[in-house]
Amino acid sequence: MLIFNKLIYWIGDKPTEYELENVAYINDVEALPFGMGGMLCVNVQEPKQVEGILKAFYQQQKRWSWAVYTTIETPYSRCVTDGIFDLTTSYKAWQNLRSRLESVPLVASLDPLIGWLGINRSRRLTAMKSLESSSIYTYPLIEAFYPDIYSTYRYVLSEKARDILENEQLLDRIRVCSHCNSGHLNYVEVCPQCGSIDIEHQSSLHCFTCGHVGQQQSFQRRGKLECPKCLTQLRHIGVDYDRPLENHVCNQCLNLFVEAATMSQCLSCDESMKVDELVVRKLYRYRLGEAGEYIFRHGKPSLAPELSIKGEVEVSFFQNLLAWLNKVAIRHKEHHLLLGLHFPSLDEYGKQHGDAKLLSLMDQFTRRLSEIFRDTDICCQFKQDVLLVLMPNTEKSSFSALQNKISVLGGQIEDEDFELNVFSWTLPQAIEDGVAVWLETLVGDIYVTR
Repeated sequence: MLIFNKLIYWIGDKPTEYELENVAYINDVEALPFGMGGMLCVNVQEPKQVEGILKAFYQQQKRWSWAVYTTIETPYSRCVTDGIFDLTTSYKAWQNLRSRLESVPLVASLDPLIGWLGINRSRRLTAMKSLESSSIYTYPLIEAFYPDIYSTYRYVLSEKARDILENEQLLDRIRVCSHCNSGHLNYVEVCPQCGSIDIEHQSSLHCFTCGHVGQQQSFQRRGKLECPKCLTQLRHIGVDYDRPLENHVCNQCLNLFVEAATMSQCLSCDESMKVDELVVRKLYRYRLGEAGEYIFRHGKPSLAPELSIKGEVEVSFFQNLLAWLNKVAIRHKEHHLLLGLHFPSLDEYGKQHGDAKLLSLMDQFTRRLSEIFRDTDICCQFKQDVLLVLMPNTEKSSFSALQNKISVLGGQIEDEDFELNVFSWTLPQAIEDGVAVWLETLVGDIYVTR
């Protein structure tokens, strides 16, 4: 519910350059009232203190609906607030925010990220550079709203794939370790032959008379250049001698070479790899996408998902459809099949190979699913690592053939770490506590079998 008072809540030092009306001065975010549509201003001068107050603020429910300002800008506040407090423009923006909240249906049940971006059109989801983070960049707002998320980057990519978010501007492009996703990397030149880091730049000379190649210092004789092997005096470069292109030497294998190879060493896990083996990660600023706009305006996803294996439906829609189909099966004595596809190593795969490669793998798999399932089969991403497929008018006896086809499909995936387990259940079922509870029980049994 909306906060009915029109007080501005102010934490920190009182303003000296102007007087505020209808303001409540507080010392802690715990003193803030519960409810939606309030306004907070943080007036402290230490960036770490600003960050601490804002993190504590967003730990409370429904704070995405508040207008939030600071009196100094920090990298963190730039990502989670509405900017620097201005007496005129900030108050007007707050009133617009409250009006927008009142016009949104089912506003209390909105996803925090969709709500935060939807009630103020100037808001953007922005990445913050932090050397304290192993991944270098994080999305602080995602961390604030969903503290249990393992990877904010992976979450943002998945929301982008669902059209909840839309790219606005590329902020940076970085490379991260292909083993642990850390962005803390050291690039070092190594010998292209043995891979040793013990290499040096060397000025060499090449005697045309005998073909001897050696360090320039070894040719110095009584202030002149003289070949140490054939004792020929070297007067004119290009006539008596030249400088070879190989201007580096390895102190381990004595290899002479023109250009060193470059290797990358992860400072987090100590793994070494070639530069082209690193994972390229693009960091964008995002605005609310088309699907996010629809959810914000209507309070729920579109009610007309694509009912085919080519388009995943929302969990709530899938549950309602399953409940209806189960009743139809009981009444008309039909038989339907529900498959559960479990990817037990999915999270570990993301940690080792990176989020972009993980999403690419899942996209590759779901595309190939459409080749073995019928167009009338319906797919739902029930959990991050569990995909459910509803197959109407399919007998249990068909499961073995389907299992073989899925095994063949799994074998075609171009990755040795790919792992897939398949489960099946038949309809009708005696579902007494509701489909949601029944499905959670089934998925719970899947995890127990690991």
